[in-house]
Amino acid sequence: MERIKEWWESLDDETIINKKLLLFEFTTAVLAGILLGVIFTPFRSITIASNNEDCGNGNCAANEEDEDD
Repeated sequence: MERIKEWWESLDDETIINKKLLLFEFTTAVLAGILLGVIFTPFRSITIASNNEDCGNGNCAANEEDEDD
């Protein structure tokens, strides 16, 4: 527990950070957030289409033309 307290208090020390390192940390955090968002998203299957061509419910123009003949 004493090591944790020493480490916690050492965080108050001022340090100078390199701008390249800061950019790398920011980029890593953004990419990790995107990756975690893709992995843990609740939407597993999203269909972006109307799916009218399969006539699965029997309600399409092709079925209506067949009935008229």
